[in-house]
Amino acid sequence: MRTNSVVISHGDDVIVVDPAWTTAELDRLAAHLRGRRVVCGWSTHAHHDHMLWHPGLGAGPRYATPAAARLALEHQPKLQQAATAHVSWELVPLVGRVEVYEGRTLDWDGPRVEIVTHDGHSPGHGALWLPAERVLVAGDMLSDVEIPLLAETGPAAYREGLARLEPYVRAALEVVPGHGGRCTSGVADSPIARWEADLAYLDAVEAGRGHDDPRLGAGPAWLWDAHTENLLAAGRRP
Repeated sequence: MRTNSVVISHGDDVIVVDPAWTTAELDRLAAHLRGRRVVCGWSTHAHHDHMLWHPGLGAGPRYATPAAARLALEHQPKLQQAATAHVSWELVPLVGRVEVYEGRTLDWDGPRVEIVTHDGHSPGHGALWLPAERVLVAGDMLSDVEIPLLAETGPAAYREGLARLEPYVRAALEVVPGHGGRCTSGVADSPIARWEADLAYLDAVEAGRGHDDPRLGAGPAWLWDAHTENLLAAGRRP
């Protein structure tokens, strides 16, 4: 699923967002950041692939929005069990150990990082907006390889999530999704094109369609199962 880890850097200080996915990748990320100070970690939402960590990233705080952090605490055994498929046993106890973060911006000495909270995809999904750089770290939305996943919070919440993200998408020079490639403004695969593709898929699913979304044809087989779940969530027959 081309899972992305994101590092926001300012001098020797960094914020690490959604580090993933395998033990080897986490090892390399920690080695790459050796000598830097990890001010905090940020998990965009309470799914196991966005709640990983590595001892080499330090013992600083790891944050999520209040809803996401509480969900992670409630389901921590489930998150840790899911992670056993791709991380080594010594990393499993670190999965999901995040704290509630109440602020609207992350507290550090670097450029402003705003938290954009919504309930699309997962409750308390916390995207990050860097206004000076005009970069949106979108979490599990706006992907070129993953269809919108509606089963957890439903189509209405996903539509509201897209509406919440729209002004940032329209202002963005770049969007970094949790899965897939980055996209930049001024080209065919632009931030607004990604947003429109997600909205078009949502409209199609609510009408009982969506089977022709190109992400389904190019992605792993489980996306078809997710598409079926989306149709059921929208009250449509698969």
